[in-house]
Amino acid sequence: MAPGWAVADGAAHGLIIKLRDASDGSAAPPGKLQRVLAEAGISARARGVGRRSQHLDFGRRLSAEEARSLGERLARQPEVEWVVPNERERRLTVPADPLFASSFSSSGQWWLFAAGGSNANDIEERRRGVPGVQSAWSTTTGSAVPVVAVLDTGITAHPDLGAGVLPGHDFVSTVEYANDGDGWDADASDPGDWVSDTDRSADPVLFGDCDVDDSSWHGTIIAGMLAAATDNGVGVAAANWNARVLPVRVAGKCGAEVADIIAGMRWAAGLQVLDGRGLPLPINPNRARVLNISFGGSAPCNAAYQETIDELAAAGVIIVAAAGNEHGAVARPANCRGVVGVASLNRDGFKSSYSSFGTQVALATAGGDPRQIGAWGMDLGDDALLTVSNAGTRRPGSGTYARAAGTSFAAPLVAGVAGLMLSVNPSLSARQLVDGLQRSARPHVVSPKIAQCSERNPGRCLCTTSTCGAGILDATGALQYAADPGGYVPPARQPEVIDNADVDAAVALGADRPANASVPPAASTGDSGGGALGASWLAALALAVAALSWRRGRSLGPVQAT
Repeated sequence: MAPGWAVADGAAHGLIIKLRDASDGSAAPPGKLQRVLAEAGISARARGVGRRSQHLDFGRRLSAEEARSLGERLARQPEVEWVVPNERERRLTVPADPLFASSFSSSGQWWLFAAGGSNANDIEERRRGVPGVQSAWSTTTGSAVPVVAVLDTGITAHPDLGAGVLPGHDFVSTVEYANDGDGWDADASDPGDWVSDTDRSADPVLFGDCDVDDSSWHGTIIAGMLAAATDNGVGVAAANWNARVLPVRVAGKCGAEVADIIAGMRWAAGLQVLDGRGLPLPINPNRARVLNISFGGSAPCNAAYQETIDELAAAGVIIVAAAGNEHGAVARPANCRGVVGVASLNRDGFKSSYSSFGTQVALATAGGDPRQIGAWGMDLGDDALLTVSNAGTRRPGSGTYARAAGTSFAAPLVAGVAGLMLSVNPSLSARQLVDGLQRSARPHVVSPKIAQCSERNPGRCLCTTSTCGAGILDATGALQYAADPGGYVPPARQPEVIDNADVDAAVALGADRPANASVPPAASTGDSGGGALGASWLAALALAVAALSWRRGRSLGPVQAT
């Protein structure tokens, strides 16, 4: 019997059944279904609904238990290939935010749309790599119970970010990098993380290995994905309509230091943190259960990170971290034990051109796959993820909206779904949150034409459980697990097959990216477990896109450098 017997409204309008084809592939002969029904002791009126499936009408609505019982009786008949309840599908929840829906000129917030599409659809209607948050909203649109901490560059004011943003803290200790005139303080606002040629020439020791760039507003973008005010008739939607986000500023110019990240992690989780004078900071009154970290380094996990991660896990806190954008080894701390490392997928479900991959990845989900990247981009790329941003180039400007791409933005989708899980069941442990996210994941897509991910094929490629984690994040499945962790049984699902003219055109170009160069063993950092690393080792997980995103020849505005 096929899975899917949890009927949403407690009743089924009959059953849908398919008999096995004959050995020569022909359809079951007329009258066979009635013989099968008689042998099962069931009486129902049948009508065709699919190419070789039929609806069984019992003349009344069936309770969920009746549907299950009758379905099991039919499934025991050897002639039955599958039987499922005829459930009533509800209209998908659509928020009133004007930029949410797609239109002729914009693909909207497709990363929140229901998963679906087939090879027959145009790429704009193929969403086999998204988590299906819109479908999960029929279970819950979230609550203010869970707190998700965003350890990043801080936050800027935005008309679409309001009551859901909690008072945070600034843990950037090096004043020159902090860019706000001091070190640690209780102000998590983002003054900008831009670096200029003047910075580099004036202080080559501090800024010599930093990239010259405008401010990224990285933390604001992630906060918008998690907590933009939703269904308010303004701007965009967020994964949780009622989210509470805790901004924890750990990054300034040139990235973030390990010691600052660890202090921010502990404070966000409600643990005691000492300041530079050895005095205790006030305990965070809004303890986070989920921490999102979209900064990382190229070195292996160290003792300082691992000890803190273990401490937070014991306190019921999970850490969701971006896998990295170097189409190679997984970045730190995503490569640490117990962290939910997240790889990025194209909207169609295969790995984004830039995404790092490896055995330390726990899960994969949509992170955007810009058309300007890789040989296959123009055929298979997408529009990136639309959410809030800031118009300033250095100092904060007005609140705006932009598209962003990177594992930095795949990670908050996982963090957001974890928050929805806690809205359904606040008593979930850290272990259960991770278990539910992974066990409910959809299988990675397959293709007869796209090769699997490897060091020899690091661009757009097919994920496996050994390269991109347990599967594709599935929001609805994760909420089903959250409602009943002990009784949850993952459905038996077949992977989606990617095979269309777009793939043919891309494959004809050769590899999306050349093979990765052989990488020597990671150099020793001299870090004993607690020291800060230089900016060359710790930098934002940055995916720079210096072009306009386009959709069928129409400009959609800048893709955020992320």
